[in-house]
Amino acid sequence: MLVRRALALAGAVTAAAFTACKEPPFAPRWDADWYMPLSTQPINLNAAFGGVGVIPGSASAPVSFPPQQQSVSGVLGDVLKNMVTDPSRCSSSANPSLSCDMLKMTITKSKPVAAQDTLFVASAQANLNAAGPGTVVFPISLLASDGTKVDSVFLTQASVSMLKTAGQNGSSVWIQVRGRASNPSASPIVVTNADTLGITTSVTVRVAFVHK
Repeated sequence: MLVRRALALAGAVTAAAFTACKEPPFAPRWDADWYMPLSTQPINLNAAFGGVGVIPGSASAPVSFPPQQQSVSGVLGDVLKNMVTDPSRCSSSANPSLSCDMLKMTITKSKPVAAQDTLFVASAQANLNAAGPGTVVFPISLLASDGTKVDSVFLTQASVSMLKTAGQNGSSVWIQVRGRASNPSASPIVVTNADTLGITTSVTVRVAFVHK
Protein backbone atom coordinates (compact mmCIF):
# COMPACT_ATOMS: atom_id res chain seq x y z
CA MET A 1 0.00 0.00 0.00
CA LEU A 2 2.78 2.41 0.91
CA VAL A 3 4.58 1.55 -2.31
CA ARG A 4 1.47 2.35 -4.35
CA ARG A 5 1.05 5.70 -2.62
CA ALA A 6 4.71 6.56 -3.18
CA LEU A 7 4.48 5.70 -6.88
CA ALA A 8 1.28 7.73 -7.25
CA LEU A 9 2.92 10.73 -5.57
CA ALA A 10 6.01 10.46 -7.78
CA GLY A 11 3.83 10.26 -10.87
CA ALA A 12 1.87 13.36 -9.85
CA VAL A 13 5.06 15.35 -9.24
CA THR A 14 6.50 14.25 -12.60
CA ALA A 15 3.29 15.21 -14.43
CA ALA A 16 3.24 18.62 -12.76
CA ALA A 17 6.86 19.27 -13.64
CA PHE A 18 6.23 18.30 -17.27
CA THR A 19 3.22 20.63 -17.48
CA ALA A 20 5.15 23.58 -16.00
CA CYS A 21 8.09 23.15 -18.34
CA LYS A 22 7.61 24.60 -21.84
CA GLU A 23 10.56 22.75 -23.28
CA PRO A 24 11.26 19.61 -21.25
CA PRO A 25 14.92 18.55 -21.39
CA PHE A 26 13.99 15.19 -22.88
CA ALA A 27 11.90 16.70 -25.73
CA PRO A 28 13.10 15.68 -29.21
CA ARG A 29 15.21 18.33 -30.95
CA TRP A 30 16.33 18.45 -34.57
CA ASP A 31 17.39 20.83 -37.33
CA ALA A 32 15.48 21.21 -40.56
CA ASP A 33 15.99 23.29 -43.71
CA TRP A 34 13.21 25.76 -44.49
CA TYR A 35 12.61 27.51 -47.85
CA MET A 36 11.70 31.21 -47.96
CA PRO A 37 11.07 33.04 -51.28
CA LEU A 38 12.10 36.69 -51.37
CA SER A 39 10.10 39.51 -52.96
CA THR A 40 11.33 40.50 -56.44
CA GLN A 41 9.95 41.80 -59.72
CA PRO A 42 11.08 41.57 -63.35
CA ILE A 43 13.25 44.29 -64.91
CA ASN A 44 11.84 45.71 -68.15
CA LEU A 45 14.62 45.80 -70.76
CA ASN A 46 12.80 48.17 -73.11
CA ALA A 47 12.30 50.73 -70.35
CA ALA A 48 15.91 50.35 -69.19
CA PHE A 49 17.16 51.30 -72.68
CA GLY A 50 14.90 54.31 -73.16
CA GLY A 51 11.64 52.68 -74.21
CA VAL A 52 12.33 53.04 -77.94
CA GLY A 53 11.97 49.36 -78.75
CA VAL A 54 15.58 48.72 -79.67
CA ILE A 55 18.89 48.22 -77.87
CA PRO A 56 21.65 49.71 -80.06
CA GLY A 57 24.79 47.72 -80.79
CA SER A 58 27.42 47.91 -78.04
CA ALA A 59 25.02 49.87 -75.78
CA SER A 60 24.70 49.41 -72.03
CA ALA A 61 22.36 50.79 -69.40
CA PRO A 62 21.74 50.52 -65.65
CA VAL A 63 19.04 48.03 -64.63
CA SER A 64 17.23 47.54 -61.35
CA PHE A 65 13.85 47.15 -59.72
CA PRO A 66 12.63 49.36 -56.84
CA PRO A 67 13.51 48.16 -53.32
CA GLN A 68 11.07 45.49 -52.17
CA GLN A 69 10.03 45.36 -48.52
CA GLN A 70 9.18 41.95 -47.07
CA SER A 71 7.66 41.59 -43.63
CA VAL A 72 9.14 38.88 -41.42
CA SER A 73 6.56 39.04 -38.63
CA GLY A 74 4.27 36.25 -37.49
CA VAL A 75 5.13 32.69 -38.50
CA LEU A 76 7.98 33.84 -40.73
CA GLY A 77 9.52 35.76 -37.85
CA ASP A 78 9.20 32.71 -35.60
CA VAL A 79 11.09 30.66 -38.16
CA LEU A 80 13.89 33.19 -38.62
CA LYS A 81 14.47 33.76 -34.92
CA ASN A 82 15.13 30.02 -34.55
CA MET A 83 17.84 29.96 -37.23
CA VAL A 84 20.84 27.80 -36.40
CA THR A 85 23.95 29.93 -35.86
CA ASP A 86 26.38 27.20 -34.82
CA PRO A 87 28.56 26.36 -37.87
CA SER A 88 29.44 22.98 -36.35
CA ARG A 89 25.85 21.91 -37.06
CA CYS A 90 26.29 22.52 -40.79
CA SER A 91 27.15 19.79 -43.20
CA SER A 92 27.18 22.21 -46.14
CA SER A 93 30.32 24.17 -45.37
CA ALA A 94 33.52 23.63 -43.40
CA ASN A 95 34.27 27.35 -43.38
CA PRO A 96 33.41 28.68 -39.89
CA SER A 97 32.71 32.16 -41.30
CA LEU A 98 29.83 30.71 -43.31
CA SER A 99 26.53 29.24 -42.17
CA CYS A 100 24.16 26.40 -43.04
CA ASP A 101 21.98 28.88 -44.89
CA MET A 102 21.97 29.40 -48.65
CA LEU A 103 20.78 32.25 -50.86
CA LYS A 104 19.74 31.29 -54.40
CA MET A 105 19.03 33.55 -57.37
CA THR A 106 17.68 32.67 -60.82
CA ILE A 107 17.69 35.12 -63.75
CA THR A 108 15.98 34.36 -67.05
CA LYS A 109 15.95 36.35 -70.30
CA SER A 110 14.76 35.91 -73.88
CA LYS A 111 17.07 38.40 -75.60
CA PRO A 112 20.86 38.03 -76.12
CA VAL A 113 21.86 40.74 -73.67
CA ALA A 114 24.65 40.38 -71.13
CA ALA A 115 24.22 41.48 -67.52
CA GLN A 116 26.27 42.16 -64.42
CA ASP A 117 23.85 42.35 -61.52
CA THR A 118 24.01 42.26 -57.73
CA LEU A 119 21.36 41.12 -55.28
CA PHE A 120 21.20 43.05 -52.00
CA VAL A 121 19.26 41.90 -48.91
CA ALA A 122 19.35 44.21 -45.88
CA SER A 123 17.58 45.05 -42.64
CA ALA A 124 16.79 48.59 -43.82
CA GLN A 125 16.38 50.30 -47.17
CA ALA A 126 19.33 52.58 -46.43
CA ASN A 127 21.54 49.49 -46.06
CA LEU A 128 20.94 48.30 -49.64
CA ASN A 129 24.20 50.03 -50.54
CA ALA A 130 26.03 47.36 -48.51
CA ALA A 131 26.75 49.79 -45.67
CA GLY A 132 24.71 47.94 -43.06
CA PRO A 133 25.96 45.11 -40.85
CA GLY A 134 25.05 41.75 -42.32
CA THR A 135 23.84 43.12 -45.66
CA VAL A 136 23.88 40.33 -48.25
CA VAL A 137 25.81 41.29 -51.40
CA PHE A 138 25.50 38.63 -54.09
CA PRO A 139 26.86 39.40 -57.61
CA ILE A 140 25.79 37.36 -60.62
CA SER A 141 26.86 37.58 -64.28
CA LEU A 142 25.04 36.52 -67.44
CA LEU A 143 26.53 36.04 -70.87
CA ALA A 144 24.56 37.03 -73.95
CA SER A 145 24.23 33.31 -74.73
CA ASP A 146 22.70 32.50 -71.32
CA GLY A 147 18.95 31.95 -71.35
CA THR A 148 18.79 31.14 -67.66
CA LYS A 149 21.43 31.56 -64.99
CA VAL A 150 21.16 29.98 -61.54
CA ASP A 151 23.66 30.70 -58.80
CA SER A 152 23.79 30.34 -55.04
CA VAL A 153 25.97 31.36 -52.12
CA PHE A 154 26.25 30.41 -48.46
CA LEU A 155 25.42 33.28 -46.12
CA THR A 156 27.97 34.71 -43.73
CA GLN A 157 27.36 34.54 -40.00
CA ALA A 158 26.77 38.32 -40.03
CA SER A 159 24.02 37.91 -42.64
CA VAL A 160 22.40 35.14 -40.60
CA SER A 161 22.44 37.39 -37.53
CA MET A 162 20.78 40.16 -39.57
CA LEU A 163 17.94 37.83 -40.65
CA LYS A 164 17.57 36.36 -37.17
CA THR A 165 17.36 39.82 -35.58
CA ALA A 166 14.69 40.84 -38.09
CA GLY A 167 12.71 37.74 -37.10
CA GLN A 168 13.11 38.47 -33.40
CA ASN A 169 11.93 42.06 -33.91
CA GLY A 170 9.07 41.05 -36.23
CA SER A 171 10.25 43.73 -38.67
CA SER A 172 11.14 43.61 -42.39
CA VAL A 173 13.96 42.86 -44.77
CA TRP A 174 14.62 44.82 -47.95
CA ILE A 175 15.54 43.29 -51.31
CA GLN A 176 16.87 44.84 -54.50
CA VAL A 177 18.71 43.73 -57.63
CA ARG A 178 20.63 46.33 -59.60
CA GLY A 179 23.49 46.43 -62.08
CA ARG A 180 24.00 46.89 -65.82
CA ALA A 181 22.76 45.17 -68.95
CA SER A 182 24.46 45.47 -72.31
CA ASN A 183 24.27 44.47 -75.95
CA PRO A 184 27.72 43.00 -76.62
CA SER A 185 27.18 42.74 -80.38
CA ALA A 186 27.40 45.46 -83.01
CA SER A 187 23.87 44.69 -84.21
CA PRO A 188 20.78 46.24 -82.58
CA ILE A 189 18.36 44.06 -80.58
CA VAL A 190 14.63 44.64 -80.98
CA VAL A 191 12.76 44.54 -77.65
CA THR A 192 9.21 45.02 -76.41
CA ASN A 193 7.77 45.58 -72.95
CA ALA A 194 7.44 41.80 -72.65
CA ASP A 195 11.22 41.41 -72.72
CA THR A 196 12.56 41.36 -69.19
CA LEU A 197 15.18 40.08 -66.86
CA GLY A 198 13.06 37.69 -64.82
CA ILE A 199 14.42 37.36 -61.29
CA THR A 200 13.53 34.93 -58.51
CA THR A 201 15.40 34.68 -55.22
CA SER A 202 15.06 32.54 -52.13
CA VAL A 203 16.78 31.71 -48.87
CA THR A 204 17.02 28.20 -47.48
CA VAL A 205 17.64 28.47 -43.74
CA ARG A 206 18.43 25.84 -41.15
CA VAL A 207 16.06 26.08 -38.19
CA ALA A 208 16.13 24.41 -34.77
CA PHE A 209 12.90 22.63 -33.77
CA VAL A 210 11.77 21.33 -30.39
CA HIS A 211 8.83 18.90 -30.20
CA LYS A 212 6.83 19.73 -27.10
